[in-house]
Amino acid sequence: MFKPYFDFRDIFRAPRLALSGKKMGIQFLGLLAGYIGFMVLTYVAFLTSERTFSEIWETSGFFPLSNFAFTHWYSWLFFILGCVFLLFCWMLASAAVEKVTYEQLKGDEFYSAKDSFKFLKKQWKTVILSPLSLALFALFLIICGVIVGLLGKIPYVGELGLGLFYGIPLFVVAVFCAYVIFILVFSFLLTPAIVATTKEDIFEVIVQLFSTIWAQPWRFFVYNGIVLATAKVGSFILGYFCFRGVQLINWSCGILMKVKLSEIFQKGLSYVTLPPWILDFFSNIFPRINFRFHLPEIGWGNSLSWSMEISGFLIGIALILIIFGVVSYALATLSTGQTLTYIILRKKKDEENLLERKTEEEEETETLEEKEKEEAKEKEEKPEEQKEEKAE
Repeated sequence: MFKPYFDFRDIFRAPRLALSGKKMGIQFLGLLAGYIGFMVLTYVAFLTSERTFSEIWETSGFFPLSNFAFTHWYSWLFFILGCVFLLFCWMLASAAVEKVTYEQLKGDEFYSAKDSFKFLKKQWKTVILSPLSLALFALFLIICGVIVGLLGKIPYVGELGLGLFYGIPLFVVAVFCAYVIFILVFSFLLTPAIVATTKEDIFEVIVQLFSTIWAQPWRFFVYNGIVLATAKVGSFILGYFCFRGVQLINWSCGILMKVKLSEIFQKGLSYVTLPPWILDFFSNIFPRINFRFHLPEIGWGNSLSWSMEISGFLIGIALILIIFGVVSYALATLSTGQTLTYIILRKKKDEENLLERKTEEEEETETLEEKEKEEAKEKEEKPEEQKEEKAE
């Protein structure tokens, strides 16, 4: 049974709670779906910028993560849509993981991924529309500034009006807009946790975003720093064991396959065209600290027989999925840490223990139990009434 301290000590439990096939699986599915959408839309963006598919494949492969030199505005639109799709898939997966974590902290170890998806089906609009509402509100304030600038072009009156109202209300509104954008950035982290642990609507989620960060700023940032650090260390350790696992496969199978395995594996590596900085980030414990495991150099592979080509392709896909699995653990740790962070901050801010709050599922269960009890009482009362009628 989870016994919270309601302080920073709870945050260090995030890596252990996140090390769950259920949570990592949910995060993996969200990451995979989001990345596939991002990759497809990015390819469309490149294709609409007068580049051929073969050219894009040769330079980027499965990872079009650099050289975003788009020539048309609609190409940039496709790319931005891909980024937004990836972001929203990550947020939805995070909300599902945080719901599983919340139920686990309340004592329900058997809350399944299927149950979390049912929850997500009801609450996905709140997860997505809460930060989107903030973004639209910030955009509205910026457009108002543009309109003021347009009015300022009016000779004499516009110029005098700009000078007169520059301090109040223009400066005040501009500062508020900057604060809204600041909250918007962190809403992508905190919104899934708020939705997963409460039954709030979009308006209440936005209120909680502002009040939480305003009331507990230093705890929010310190706790998130701890979460990020533990997620990095945890993903480094998992990545190290995955690296050693791949080495063990190559060593044991290579005893008899020898050069053939080396050629097939090199072909598989040629599909892992991740930018070097990403591989360096996950193979080193922290940036600028030389404590790492050294990944093999990735080349484009040689021309092989058709069966070896297919085998190399399948190994390449497997290696990519392994990398996604390591990233999924880091994201699951981040999501679990956000759940713990919000529970602590809510306790500090409102003196409310969210672990004692009844969820919708618990309320529905209680309602069903009450109905069953009432039906049972009615069944017991009917025979007695019938006996009284017969006696009369």
